[in-house]
Order: sequence, then C-alpha cells, then structure tokens
Amino acid sequence: MSTDRGRALLAILLTLGLLAASCGGDDTSTTGAAPEPAPAPEAAPAPTLPGEGVQVTMARGNWIETNFQNYVVKQLLEELGYEVSEPEEIAPATFFPALAQGDYDLWASSWPLNHTPLLEGESPEGGTFADRARFVGRMMASGALQGLLVDIPSVEKFGFSTLGELLDDPEAVAHFDTDGDGKADINGCDDGWGCQKVIDDTLAKNGWDDRAQQISATHSALFAESQASFAAGGPVLQYVWTPTAFVGKLVPGRDVLWLAVEPNQTLEDQDGVSAVGNACTNDPCTTMFTPSDIVVAANKEFLAANPAAASLLENFELDALAVAVQAVAIDAGADTDAEIAVAAAEWIADNRDKIDPLIEAALAAG
Repeated sequence: MSTDRGRALLAILLTLGLLAASCGGDDTSTTGAAPEPAPAPEAAPAPTLPGEGVQVTMARGNWIETNFQNYVVKQLLEELGYEVSEPEEIAPATFFPALAQGDYDLWASSWPLNHTPLLEGESPEGGTFADRARFVGRMMASGALQGLLVDIPSVEKFGFSTLGELLDDPEAVAHFDTDGDGKADINGCDDGWGCQKVIDDTLAKNGWDDRAQQISATHSALFAESQASFAAGGPVLQYVWTPTAFVGKLVPGRDVLWLAVEPNQTLEDQDGVSAVGNACTNDPCTTMFTPSDIVVAANKEFLAANPAAASLLENFELDALAVAVQAVAIDAGADTDAEIAVAAAEWIADNRDKIDPLIEAALAAG
C-alpha cells in the first residue's frame, strides 16, 4: 500500500514539473520573443586621478644634459593625471624669481649648493624667493661633481698642487693667460649659472681676481676651445661638472686632473671632498665645490595644493649614471626633445619596480 502511494506522489511531482515547463513554453510561443534580460549592473565610475584638470608649468635648465631628468619628472606627473607643459629652457638666475612669483611650478634642474644664493635673493614683494619656493627631495644624492680641470703637462711643468699655488707663480699665470691681459683665464660657466658666482666669489675671497679671471660664455663652446688647446699641446683650465659627456673627452687621470684648492680657501659649505681617486692634483681633493645633490625646486603654493605631486617629488630618485648615459647619447647626436623624451619613457618602463610604489604613494597622498 505504501509503495503504491509513493509511486502516485512521484507521478504527481513529475506532472507538476512538466506542467511548469509547458507553461513556460506556452508564454514563449505566445509572445514570439525571449524573456527580457535582467538589466546589467551599472559600471563603477573610473577612479579620478589627483592631477586631473590641473595645469603644471615646467622649466628646465639651459644645459642640455638636464633635459633627461625633466622629461622623466614630466611623464611621471602625467601618470598622476596632471597636464604638464613642455619644460621651457631658462637660466637659473632667471628661473628662481619666476618660480617664486608663480610663472613656473617646478623644474628638476637644481643644484642646491650652487643655487641657494639665487633662491635667497630679495623678492620685489618683500622677503626672499625662498619664502615662496623651495628645493624638494633628493633626486640625485651627491650626484654631481664640479670643479676645474687642468692639463697634466702643465701640472708637471710648474709643479703646483692647488689653484692658489698656480696663481702664486707668475710664470704659471702667464702660461694660462690666453688674451695677454696678465691674468690666468678660466674657461667657466654661462652667465646666470650658479657655478659662475661660486668661481667669481672664490677668486674674490682669496684676492686672486687680480691674477685670474673667469671667461663666461656658452659652456660647450668654451669646452671645445679647451679641447682644441689640449690637442695642440696648449694649456687647459676648464670648469666642468658631472654627469656629462665632457669628462669622456678630456679624461681626468689621463689627460687632465681636477685642480684642488685648500679647504680654507673655499666658500662656506664648499669644502667637501670629491672622491676622484688619483685624478686630482691633491689628496684629499677639494675642488672648490662640494659634491652636490641634484634636486627639484618647486613653488610652495603648488606643493601645498597638490599633495600627490609633492609626494612624488619628495620621494623620486634617479641614478646619476642614467643621466651620464643619456649625456653621452645626447653628445652623440640624440639631442632633440623628442629623442630625449623617448629615452625618459624607456627609463621609466625599465624601472617600474621603483616607480610603481612612488605612484601608489602619490595616489594615496592625493
């Protein structure tokens, strides 16, 4: 009896299932259309980047090797959504007043030991430019050596080990006097560069400006003169910095030496020792310039209004060797803005392991 009831219940359930299926089929055949699909869920809005809608005006130093790091910074800011101008070439002495008054937001071409006197210049609005702009981060820590190069044959001929000893020897002074005015000629820096002021102030501090003078003109042209003089067996007294391709043309330790000064003859904070091995006239080697960081300088109001950009600039680091490699490429002819921008993009792509955490931190800060 129970078996018959079970079979009957199973039959009823099967029948109900068939009826339900049949009813669904009837609806379809009656309307001639498939059931309306359920509406798709609304897509979540794309996250807003912190720099969206913000225009950034960049400058860059008027020496071509600095273009590389400025294009790297430009492209990283663009990853944060900022709309960044092409960096405009300008001399440091002109840049810092313009930065303070907001004509520019930033550049990645600052050498603090050279540029601090420019940043601390008096503003027409009162105070100093440093009240409205500042250095940011340590993009290349101690990444720059600077000083005077002197040819090895001259060192061997006159036996000096410092600039002071050279200038105390009238015959050595005459040897480096290229225009016959009684002063040794130093092929120096462009007008408006911080190094120009350091050299002139060092000469003045030590009373050397009656025996030596800095020749200021386009640095690359002055360096070409020094190369030509060296090739002809003549003297070299040439300012140079690194990272550049210049030290691959007149090579310290082979063709020239870094010319030392006594630590007490340097300007304040410029008595640092440069680690150049035996490629110096003296040991330890004080070259008139303490090895410098290379950093970003930015307008303070811009930094305060853009915490994502401030985070990126505070934490970004770049190997000076990468800049040196690009300097060689630039010297070999890859010197257009487009070519340097491509090199910057390639460097970023090759260093995503370092870049991505910076971008993430900047996004969090923004």
